Amino acid sequence: MNSVYQKLFEPVIVGRLKLKNRLVMPAMCTDFGDKDGYVTPRLLDHYIERAKGGAGLIIIEVTSVAPGGRAQLNQLRIDDDRFISGLSKLAEGIKNGGAKCFIQLHHAGRVAPPAFNDGLQPVAPSAIAGRGGAIPRELTIAEIEGVVESFAQAARRAREAGFDGVELQYAHGYLIAEFLSPLTNKRRDKYGGDLISRARIAVDIIHRIRQVVGSDYPLGVRFTGDEEIKGGLRLNETKRIAVMFEEAGVNVLNVSTGYKASHEEGFFNCPNATSGAPMTRTHGCFIPLAEGVKQAVKIPVIAMGRLDDADIALDVIKKGKADLIAIARGHLVDPYFVTKLQENRLDEIRRCIACNRCFETLYREADLRCTVNPELGKDEEYRIKPAKQVKQVLVVGGGPGGMEAARVVALRGHKVTLMEKNSELGGNLISAAGVSYKSEISNLTEYLKKAIQKAGVEVKLNIEATVENIRIMKPDVVILATGSEPVMPNIPGIKNSNVSTAVAVLEGKVNTGHKVVVAGGGEVGCEVAVYLAEKGKQVTIVEMRDTDWSDTDGLALGMDGEMRKWFFGELLPGLPIEVIGKVMFQEVTKKGLIVKDREGGSQLVQGDSIVFAAGLIAKNGLREKLTGIVPEVYEVGDCIKARKIMDATAEGARVARLI
Repeated sequence: MNSVYQKLFEPVIVGRLKLKNRLVMPAMCTDFGDKDGYVTPRLLDHYIERAKGGAGLIIIEVTSVAPGGRAQLNQLRIDDDRFISGLSKLAEGIKNGGAKCFIQLHHAGRVAPPAFNDGLQPVAPSAIAGRGGAIPRELTIAEIEGVVESFAQAARRAREAGFDGVELQYAHGYLIAEFLSPLTNKRRDKYGGDLISRARIAVDIIHRIRQVVGSDYPLGVRFTGDEEIKGGLRLNETKRIAVMFEEAGVNVLNVSTGYKASHEEGFFNCPNATSGAPMTRTHGCFIPLAEGVKQAVKIPVIAMGRLDDADIALDVIKKGKADLIAIARGHLVDPYFVTKLQENRLDEIRRCIACNRCFETLYREADLRCTVNPELGKDEEYRIKPAKQVKQVLVVGGGPGGMEAARVVALRGHKVTLMEKNSELGGNLISAAGVSYKSEISNLTEYLKKAIQKAGVEVKLNIEATVENIRIMKPDVVILATGSEPVMPNIPGIKNSNVSTAVAVLEGKVNTGHKVVVAGGGEVGCEVAVYLAEKGKQVTIVEMRDTDWSDTDGLALGMDGEMRKWFFGELLPGLPIEVIGKVMFQEVTKKGLIVKDREGGSQLVQGDSIVFAAGLIAKNGLREKLTGIVPEVYEVGDCIKARKIMDATAEGARVARLI
């Protein structure tokens, strides 16, 4: 089928290897291996499913080349021949799925947690602590030579396992990146000092790999295009490094970014996905780095950085800014992203919303999960299986949990009706997408709307579910996804006409006055304050915790860590927002909100409108009333407890497979 994006599907030559198209699934740590570093069935299923999805090249996640070099609890290993057998099954499965495959060779260096490495102290070019605080041991020259050999022998094992090539992980603050960066390499021997000396170990590894596996085995490098911090590597230097790599025998360069990836400043530029660029960064945000490197070398260059926008990716290729496009989180969200793109089925693509919950779950729970795709990591377990008995299923509530449940239940062959009391589907996704920098949350809403329509779900809007109308419908199963509603304090004046909720404001249902008091400084309160301030309103946040703009610890709690840093560090400065902390809401008047401080004193915070953002509470109660009326009743999402979007979609997906 001829796609409007046909140029993305041109073959590309990398060394001696021919790729069927320009689209790459780059290395992304999943933690789907086991604690000893072996390939598991779960990990195998994950990659095989994505190999079937159409990518020209899949690069397996960071794989440790030496004892003491792991960054993750269940990270893969390739530091011994005993791992070849499992890795061979992985390579074979991917190639049988239709993709070529590289494996990324990696040493975590100073950010290798002792807890994941049998208690071993981390090693580094210099004894400078990284994220986590462990002081690394400075490598001796003999040990550096051992690291070089570790990479070379890992490349040999990769070739023996059947991988089409290897990629060296020289980015994101790991060991080799630590040597390259003047911020982490303070050595005074031949491996430190000027750029050539700092790059010596990186080049030595390439030369030694060529000696071990030959000159024709495809070899790539992922490295940092710009560390984006004073005193770090800048693009003019990394272009010189790129030339060194090319001259040493590298066949393809994968250009990444970010000193923050050194793990001192959080997960903004993690080694996962498109360096973890959150929804606050634009699609294609790192293209200039790939373009700069492309100007310096003749070998193919991979661009990355939220390139799941096909139009931007196409423009990169047409203008010669890069040769290949890395689509990372896009592959986590939809394994068949590439096939759907090639077949012009764009409206069927599940799109990443760049919420970065994948990073949160990976690093906090050692388990990669996705807000949009609850099937991630459960590819075989969650494969759609026809129902043994067709049932009449009623889903009450059209938020993310309800729509995901309806989609899966219908695909399994049940007769599904979805009842929503409002005039449109989406639930709290609608208000969440109201903030400018979170507008892409609407991608999930639109995908689910189209998916349930295609699956044959009957949607009834503007109808509130009651025991009586459910009794009349006589469903075999009811899935309650009634969501949550704003908490409103029981204080005088709460029903005044100048009072509204943050949800109503973000959904565009309320027009506030010029001077607005936002009652509540949590994540939603801060977001609605920004929403209003960007519209030219004068905003005051009142919060019970002890906080102000100079001490933001008590504000926007629940917001992703790196999003929070951006929010307070870049977005808020300059906006007309004031914060009053350490107060209790006492009374709403026509002139504003009266608050009481902890000493018992009261003050009027003036405002034309009072917007409450005091949290959400589950909307439930139907389940008990349906006892004895409906044979099966389930609850999903916020009607159990107000939480994240991820919880709603996960529960909808799980319950739908029980029916």
